[in-house]
Amino acid sequence: MKISRRKLFKGATGLALASAAGASITHRASAHVDIDQEIVITMGEMFFQAAGQDAGAAITVPANQVVRLVFINEGTVLHDAHFGRDADLTGRKYNENLAAPFDMLEIPAGGEAWLTFTFTDDQKGEWEMGCFQLGHYEGGMVAPFIIE
Repeated sequence: MKISRRKLFKGATGLALASAAGASITHRASAHVDIDQEIVITMGEMFFQAAGQDAGAAITVPANQVVRLVFINEGTVLHDAHFGRDADLTGRKYNENLAAPFDMLEIPAGGEAWLTFTFTDDQKGEWEMGCFQLGHYEGGMVAPFIIE
């Protein structure tokens, strides 16, 4: 899958996609040399869990710092991660997308991927991270995602 840097970064706030197990990304775009904070997030049936926290607990990230989110799918099925507000379960998306034009990250069972963000002051507040695979969000695979 080829993704142009222009398309990946157009309108985004410092987003870089690394790799997912089995995926082939021709362009490995990353504008970040130094990572200020790395958060490992385990995905399973039906939860997100940041290292050192309970499943489903709020994940808090700082604004104006380079944050790498490392996702590890320890589940037995495909999971995804969307970031936003106002879940639309019919459309399987958030009506207010935190990381537009980036929509979501899919990770197969046993896979791993990472995202690198620099969230800005105007993005501070309470958001969600949810999995919109059919039945997953409804089954509790959602966690508060807070930018401070």
